[in-house]
Amino acid sequence: MYIRGDNVTTKQILDLDYREEKSKKIIQKCLCKFKPFAKYSDEIVPLEMLEKFMCKLSIKYQIYPQYITPIYLKNEVIQYSISIKRTDTNDWLGSVYACCLYELVAKACIKMYSDIKKENI
Repeated sequence: MYIRGDNVTTKQILDLDYREEKSKKIIQKCLCKFKPFAKYSDEIVPLEMLEKFMCKLSIKYQIYPQYITPIYLKNEVIQYSISIKRTDTNDWLGSVYACCLYELVAKACIKMYSDIKKENI
């Protein structure tokens, strides 16, 4: 993924902490690289649009999100995880972790899109 003159890997984007303002901006900038979100370059991509994009990827390609799971950490903020799998082979492609549901869906879209491009799904 190419953002702000730097070649940022998908892993680096998925590891960002959405509680930090700088990380929010990087994730939003990454999302706006996807054609359906280009019009949101100056604002936050709505959650409904992210959900729709994730559904379209799942229908068009052999990839889908599975199991949104809350993770309760002792004395810390709750976190969420979601797994990404292939539908044709049932291979697990990885998990995404986040502190809020918006961040989870945004990062899942980035992971799914990256896996489609990388693995030619």
